[in-house]
Amino acid sequence: MSADVTPCGSGARPKRRVRAGLLAPTLVHPFVMAMRAIELHSINRWEASFLREEVGGYFTHGIECTPGATVLDVGANIGVFSAAVYERLDGDVRIYAFEPMPPLHATLERNAREFFNGRLTALPYGLASHDDELDFSYIPAATIFSSSSRDQGNIEDERRRVTASVVEGIRQGGLGPVLRRVPARVLTLLISRKLRVLRHLETHRVKVRPLSSVLDEQGIDHIDLLKVDVEGAELEVLRGIEERHWPLVRQAVVEVEGWQQNRDTVCEVLLTHGFKVSTEQNSVQRAGDIGMVFAVRP
Repeated sequence: MSADVTPCGSGARPKRRVRAGLLAPTLVHPFVMAMRAIELHSINRWEASFLREEVGGYFTHGIECTPGATVLDVGANIGVFSAAVYERLDGDVRIYAFEPMPPLHATLERNAREFFNGRLTALPYGLASHDDELDFSYIPAATIFSSSSRDQGNIEDERRRVTASVVEGIRQGGLGPVLRRVPARVLTLLISRKLRVLRHLETHRVKVRPLSSVLDEQGIDHIDLLKVDVEGAELEVLRGIEERHWPLVRQAVVEVEGWQQNRDTVCEVLLTHGFKVSTEQNSVQRAGDIGMVFAVRP
């Protein structure tokens, strides 16, 4: 599967390379673990497997973690990314995981207690530009799509977007050669019907806070990796970092929804604060209008 890879601010033309898709099962980058994979408690087992496949894609473009790192997992779900980092560093890591949805946070907190040996702090709120309480839509059958930006008014548009991305993943061979030969219109119909589960929403009123307030409260004096996967609220998270705290951030990886509209703004925020920034979007992500932004200190 090919992807567009662009160093932001360089004027370079996109290169083509292979990487994992984010909305359909595909091959992933090598991701060497120092310990055996943790079998986390989950709400939907398929989601844990799917999120595992994504993890390698975060550690490209110079992103790395070394023992003793402090990692912020923003949009943690049940803690799959946190678990992969914990395994990679053989437990020598300090993780702060943010998950505002009550059912997900309960599972994350249980995983923290049972598997992370006191190295993961599960925080029961989301991040934003300022303190607030927001209505989040929780999708029990597909919790990874839960978001403050999805509701009954736009869920059909979201279902079409996700359908297009999954179909593209299948056509790229993500589920094997047999399904790859099925006509796109047939796949679209089948996947769209399967994704009707997205219509079943629960609304939860949750707390959001600016990251700078949390850094002060928790006494965090450096961030070796800031990972952000918040289903459309990426800019809100970044705008919650005060100027005095930006020098604490060494690396960031941000999954950006609404790629065409938000990519340049996310890149500009990171470039303005001294990062070397690159972006990547494969054909599966392109179909879903999402992509990845990688930022490292030069």
